[in-house]
Amino acid sequence: MNTEQSRKAAHNKRVRASLLAKAAPLFREKGPDGVGIDEVMGRAGLTRGAFYAHFSSKEAVFLESLHQSTPLLQNLERRVSQDQKGLLAEMRGVFDNYLSSNNPTPQALRCTLAGLAMDVARSNDNARATFEAIQLAVRVEMARGQDVHHDDVIVQAALALAVGSAALAAAQNTETGRAAILQAGQAGVQDLLDGFVAEAEAPAARVTPPEVFVKAVESALPTRDGPPPRPATLPPLAGEPVVAPLRPQIAPRAIEPESTGVWAWLKRRLL
Repeated sequence: MNTEQSRKAAHNKRVRASLLAKAAPLFREKGPDGVGIDEVMGRAGLTRGAFYAHFSSKEAVFLESLHQSTPLLQNLERRVSQDQKGLLAEMRGVFDNYLSSNNPTPQALRCTLAGLAMDVARSNDNARATFEAIQLAVRVEMARGQDVHHDDVIVQAALALAVGSAALAAAQNTETGRAAILQAGQAGVQDLLDGFVAEAEAPAARVTPPEVFVKAVESALPTRDGPPPRPATLPPLAGEPVVAPLRPQIAPRAIEPESTGVWAWLKRRLL
């Protein structure tokens, strides 16, 4: 590629980027059906004829504009912490800022996810696939640096609550109503992020009956040759009593199944 071709390619790239930058906020403000090619070109300071040198249709512009403004993804990618705790703390700040009632412009007019969800729902498969890919990128970035046991349901719920709150807040007629929804969304997202990292389940310990218990039970079992002997007296414990180590606080265990533990041992011995 010679110098002239390089210059022309760079110029076309700048014009294309300018068109997308002007079209994206128009789509978020009015929806794709409310925006015409002339309006997009007028915002960019270009004539209608130049449009088709860069895009084949308004639908093509709309599809590419979906990538133009995703503040959640962009701000999550800017996190600089290297450890799990730091990344999670920064993520909390990102969501708090996203749902802040101090933002002068509603997020639905700044964020593709909040501003174009229903327009995409009414659009075609390509638009919905692009929208879904953006959501996946946000979820992947949310999980960056977290424990392998993180709960993806919580990730999706936090994203859905944040985007839904931003969209609903933009539809309020009063600042009081808008602030109330955003604050509720903030609290809900933070509550979800409290459980972002799921604790690994502790394996159930197999119960082994103490030897003195085994001998006492065996002495009480009936024999085939005569009547059962009298139960032997339990001997005293040898040495210091064994104190079970403290277990970590985990969810209450279900009743011990019959297939394991002392009751299973007794069942096998008796039957």
